[in-house]
Amino acid sequence: MVNDTNTHSETVERLLDIINWLGPQLLKPGLDADALRGLAKEASEKLHTVASPPDSAPLFAQADSLIDDLLSDFGKRQAAAAANNGIVGVRTGLHHLDETLNGLEPGKLYMLAAMPGMGKTTLALQWAATVAAEGSTALYLSLENDSLDLARKLACRLGQVSYSASLKGKLSRPEWAEAVSRLNKLQGRLFLSTPRASMPDLPTLVDGFKERTGAAPALIVVDYLQAWVKRMATSADASDIRERIDRFAPQLREIGERYGCAVLAISAQNRANYTNGGMAAMKESGDLEYNADAIMTLCKDENEKRLDDLTRDPRIIPLMLTVNKNRQGLTGTPIKLLLDGDYCMIDEEGR
Repeated sequence: MVNDTNTHSETVERLLDIINWLGPQLLKPGLDADALRGLAKEASEKLHTVASPPDSAPLFAQADSLIDDLLSDFGKRQAAAAANNGIVGVRTGLHHLDETLNGLEPGKLYMLAAMPGMGKTTLALQWAATVAAEGSTALYLSLENDSLDLARKLACRLGQVSYSASLKGKLSRPEWAEAVSRLNKLQGRLFLSTPRASMPDLPTLVDGFKERTGAAPALIVVDYLQAWVKRMATSADASDIRERIDRFAPQLREIGERYGCAVLAISAQNRANYTNGGMAAMKESGDLEYNADAIMTLCKDENEKRLDDLTRDPRIIPLMLTVNKNRQGLTGTPIKLLLDGDYCMIDEEGR
């Protein structure tokens, strides 16, 4: 029961706002059952925010009152680094990136942006597999690929066999069986979610993961951001994609903070800014680029002199991974990578 008069008034106003929003939505012609269910879900979410208690966090805090919190946080970081060879978060497997970001830390939001064909799915899937191979758990949510194809890409990378040859059936059965058996290296710690008919909200997805494994994943990958918000929106939602991202994307940070996991969102890049790269090329990313703890962009390395080397394997594409934003460290750090798309792997140059 709400006793405070001001709080009561604010609650009534918020309820009236929901009613005023829902009324016109229900009067739109041609609403089908799916649209009505979507409206019911969105209304439920809005009502949940009204029912939630107001934020009681203070408007400011004395710096010296945070001493105990700082000591506690340091102890946790020191223990994590000692258990993980000097890195606090989970490792991506790219040495220079892990040193720059301190790994992918729990409760943090990361963004990886690239144009089509630059290997962003290959890279993110590789990071998730590395997390699983090193003993933690990862959940990979894909809105473009099915689970069988993602598993095929993983098997090709781990078994070092050709993806195109596996699709065309040109490998011998023993070769393919050996490659597929390498998935056992992941020890049931990498989970793939590829919803088609319906799109569960992220808390439902993570809660289901916890029921199955006993704990939240160390890493959640959303592949990719624009497709996810389109699927989350209802058919009655007339807002544009940027407005939807501004509305739904805060869930990504909330999920990371609530469940103590790192969240990685893959984003498409705006075609008009492909050549410029950087955060200016983030397609319709809304406020997420400001909310993210780190933003990385992946692009072809057009300036490499070795592009003229005719002895270089034509399958290999030189890439540059740049940390454009990093709340906790260096930015603008270019990391030279090599993409082998047919073997579904990306590695640092010289490693």
